[in-house]
Amino acid sequence: MATQWTAGTTSGQVLTAATLNTIGAAWVDYTPTLTQSATVTKTVVQARYCQFQKTIIGQVVMNVTSAGTIGNIVLIGLPLAVRSGTPLIGAGYIYDQNTNIIYNLTFVGNGSTTAGFYQTGNYWGASPNLALANQDQIALTFSYEIA
Repeated sequence: MATQWTAGTTSGQVLTAATLNTIGAAWVDYTPTLTQSATVTKTVVQARYCQFQKTIIGQVVMNVTSAGTIGNIVLIGLPLAVRSGTPLIGAGYIYDQNTNIIYNLTFVGNGSTTAGFYQTGNYWGASPNLALANQDQIALTFSYEIA
């Protein structure tokens, strides 16, 4: 888990430029879950996040290596749970290698997962009514507040 920045400072201490250059927590790797009714296997190319106080910023790129279940929403696991009543804001895509189509998505989430909202007014997997398949790719960036 990423930690908040303190740099070992104390209250009232003068901050030097060198100390300020260390601001922010280091990026941390994590392994997101991927489900579409059931667990879908994947290769995680990159899944990282950083935490600044209660704000999480992250990015995920993964390649699908098995099939999902058609007509079901694709859910991607987050590193930490979203604070209740606050939005997760994200953008990304699902690339369908069978049709060579990139579906640009707005990701929204609650709890510990996020799902891609598509232009049809529904979540990808439900509309369009598709299933993840081997060699599809998912990529997203996100930010949200934790409890």
